Amino acid sequence: MAKNASLKYVLGIQCFANHDAGAALVCFDPQGEVLDYVAISEERLIRKKFPYTFPLHSIAYCMEHFGLSELSQIDLIVGDYIRLKQWFRSSPSYFSTEFDYLKLKFDYDPKKIVTISHHMAHAASVYYTSGYADAAILVVDGNGSELQTTSFLQGDGYNIKYLDSHKAHGIGSVYTSVTAWILGFGHGGEGKTMGLAPYGKDHPQVLDINGRFDGVHTDFSGFMRRMPYSDVLNHIPPYERINPLHGEYKRCEDPSDLLNPYYSRVAFDVQKEAERAMTHLGKAIEAVSPSKNLCLSGGVALNSVANKIMFDSTDFESMFVFPACSDAGIPFGLAVWGYYNARELGEFPRRTLSFPNAYTGSDYGDDRITSALKTYGIPYRETSVQEVAQLIADGNIIGWHQGESEYGPRALGHRSILADSRRAEMTDIVNIEVKHREAFRPFAPAVLADHCAEYFDLADESPFMLLVANVKKPDDVPSVTHVDGTARVQTVTREANGKFFDLIEAFYGITGVPVIMNTSFNDAGEPIVETPEDSLICFMNTGLDYLVLGDYIVSKHAVDKDKLAKSMEEDRREAIEKRERALIERFCPGYDAAEAKAFIEATNKMAEWHVRFGAKYETEKQVAEWVQGGAKIAIVGTIDHTLALGKHINRFGELQVQGFVPFDTPQDRDGANGESVPYRIIDWPALDRLDVDAILISSHEFMFDIEGAIHQRDIGKPVFKVYDDMSRSILDTLADMPVYPC
Repeated sequence: MAKNASLKYVLGIQCFANHDAGAALVCFDPQGEVLDYVAISEERLIRKKFPYTFPLHSIAYCMEHFGLSELSQIDLIVGDYIRLKQWFRSSPSYFSTEFDYLKLKFDYDPKKIVTISHHMAHAASVYYTSGYADAAILVVDGNGSELQTTSFLQGDGYNIKYLDSHKAHGIGSVYTSVTAWILGFGHGGEGKTMGLAPYGKDHPQVLDINGRFDGVHTDFSGFMRRMPYSDVLNHIPPYERINPLHGEYKRCEDPSDLLNPYYSRVAFDVQKEAERAMTHLGKAIEAVSPSKNLCLSGGVALNSVANKIMFDSTDFESMFVFPACSDAGIPFGLAVWGYYNARELGEFPRRTLSFPNAYTGSDYGDDRITSALKTYGIPYRETSVQEVAQLIADGNIIGWHQGESEYGPRALGHRSILADSRRAEMTDIVNIEVKHREAFRPFAPAVLADHCAEYFDLADESPFMLLVANVKKPDDVPSVTHVDGTARVQTVTREANGKFFDLIEAFYGITGVPVIMNTSFNDAGEPIVETPEDSLICFMNTGLDYLVLGDYIVSKHAVDKDKLAKSMEEDRREAIEKRERALIERFCPGYDAAEAKAFIEATNKMAEWHVRFGAKYETEKQVAEWVQGGAKIAIVGTIDHTLALGKHINRFGELQVQGFVPFDTPQDRDGANGESVPYRIIDWPALDRLDVDAILISSHEFMFDIEGAIHQRDIGKPVFKVYDDMSRSILDTLADMPVYPC
C-alpha cells in the first residue's frame, strides 16, 4: 500500500522491555472515510519467544505494510508505562538492556509521543474491536502500570473511563508464580497449567490460596508477597531471584513428574482459585456497570476455562475477548486508543473499527510463496480444499499457511496444524511426534459455527478460541476432547474465516463431522510461523505429512528434510541479523556498541541503588525534616517493619510518635516474633481524633491496603509512604546492613 499524503498514522509500541514486544499501526484519513490497521509480535519476525527486545522488526513490518519509509511519516506514537508515566526508563528499578539504549537513539520526536496506562491499552484493544456501543471492561493481568493487577472500566461510545482498580496482589500474579515456582514451566507456561489442572481433580488439596475478595480488590497477601519482585536484583549477582510465595512447596524438577498427585493437584488448585476470582470479578463489575456487554482483556483472559465459568455466572448478555488479550495486544490497544482519544491528532470524524477476525498481519501472496519454493528446489503443485480435507480425513497431519497471520497466541486457521478430530490417537501423535510437547496438552476444535451447539455446550460464538465448553459428542471428536470432557472451541464462519471455513465444510461433506483439530503452527519452544520460509522450516523439522502454502501443497516425501532444513535455518538467521543491523542504522542513528554497553552498566547500577537504598534515602530525608520541625507523627503499619525502620533509618528514634495503629491482618504474616513497638498502641477511631501533623505508612506488603483505608477515613493529614511502586522492602534489602542505635 503506497503512502497517501492525506492519510495519518498512529504507531503503538510498548515503552518497556516486554516479553510480548511488538508493534501496531493504525491508518486513517481526517475525512473519516478510511480506518485500517496492521499488527505483529516481534517474536514472529526474529524467531525467538519472549524476546524482551525493542521491536525494530515489527515497526518496519507495519510501516512496509502501508508503504512508509521514514519514521517522520508517522504522526503519533502511543506507548504505555509500567511504573512512572514517562517514555524513557518507565521503571528505574528494572534491569536495563539494549532495549533502553535503542529507545534513547530512536529517531522520533519525543514531543509526538503520548503515554497511557497499561490497563487503558488493554481496555482499548478489546473495547474498540468489540463492536459494542457500550460495555463493562474487565482487565485482569499480572502486573500493569503502578502495580495495577485488576481494573474495572466503562466504555461508552468512543470514550473509556476507569471505574476502579486494584494493585499489587492479583490472581494473575498468583497463577504466574505457581506456574513458575512450583510447576517449573517457566515464562509463559500458564497455558500448560490450565491443561494440567483437570488431572489433579481427585487428588488431595495442596494449595490453600484463599484470596479475600471485595469489589475490584482481590487480596492474595496470605499466599504470596506483593510486587515488585521483578526488578534488577533478579538479574545481577550475587542476588537470587526472589520466591514470591509464602510457605514451603516442592518444585517440579522433572517434567515426567507433572502428572503425579502433588503437581497435578497444584495445577487444579490454582485453576480453581482463578475461576473463583474471575467469577467474583465478573459479578463485581456487573454491579457497578450499567452495560449488559462485557469486554475482557489482560493475560488472565487467556484462561478460557475461567472465562466461560465467569460469564455463565453473570447476567451479562454478551462477552467479547480480544484475541491478543495478553501483552501481545498492547501495541494494538495503544494505537487504536490514539486514534480515538489523542488530542494531538486534531478534530476529525471518528468511525467504528471493523474487526471481523484476528488476521492482522500482511499477506505474503503467491509470488513470495512460489519464490521460496523455487529458491530451495522444493517440488510443489496446486491443490484444493477438497483434496486437503480428504488428506485430513485419511489421517494425514497438515501444516496450513494462508493469508495474513493471526494476532495473539492462538492459531485461528491461517497459521495452523490440522488433523482429524475423529481419531483419538491424533492427540498423542500431534503432541509427541509433531509438536514435541507434553502429552497432557489438549487441542482445540475448529467447528462450523452453525453446528457448534450440536457438538459443544456453547450458545455463543467463540471466534478466537477463548472459551472452553463441555463436549456433547466426545466419542465423535475424541482428539479435541480433554480429559475432563471439555474443549477450547473456535467457531468458524465463511464471512470471518474464508478458506478455512471452506476446508472444514469440505471435511464435513466427506466425514459427516463439521469439526477438525486445530493447533498452532510451531514446534515446541518456537513462535508461531510467520513467513512461507518459516512454515517450510517447521514442516521439515516436525512430523507433518503435508504443507499447504496458499493454493500449493508440498509432501514430506518430496524433500530431503534434514539437509534442507539446516540450510534454510542458516539463511533465515543471517537474513534476520542483516535486517536488524540495517534497521538499527535506519531507526537509531548514532548507535554505538561501546556506548550501549556503558549505558546499560550505568543504568543497572542506578537501578540497583534505587531498589536497595531508594526507600531508605527518601525516608531519611522526610524523617530529618519532621525532626527538625518538631512534627507530631502517627504510624500505621506492621510491627516488624516499624522495628526495622527504627534500626535502619537515621534519627527515626527522635520522631515524636503520638500513636501506632497496627494494621489488622487475619494472621501474623509479617512475623513480629513477639516483639512490640515502643509507641502507644491505638485503634483506627483513635487515629481520627489524634492531633498529628502527618501519618507514616510503615509496611511494604500492605502499603496499598493501608493507604486505601486512610483515604476512606478522610483524615485530612499528609501521608508519607516509605516505598514507591518500585522499591523492595527494607526487611529484604537492609537485613544485612549495620543498624542505628534505637
